[in-house]
Amino acid sequence: MSIEIIGLDHIQICVPIGEESTARHFYLDLLQFTEIEKPENLKKNGGFWCKAGTVSVHIGVEKVDKSKSKRHPAFIVSD
Repeated sequence: MSIEIIGLDHIQICVPIGEESTARHFYLDLLQFTEIEKPENLKKNGGFWCKAGTVSVHIGVEKVDKSKSKRHPAFIVSD
């Protein structure tokens, strides 16, 4: 079986609980990403989504644990 990756939809990264304002400053103020609306059902989880050009980054908040995380790339595939 062959999977054809045709693009990258987004990257999910996570910051420690309590550090969302630091992440907002870094991505929105320093890197000048634009914040984009999260789906209503995900807003309760905290964090934020942002975009620069065609690059979307989803910033989640979680207890940082090396063995378990929500972090991931999301690829666009042909099928």
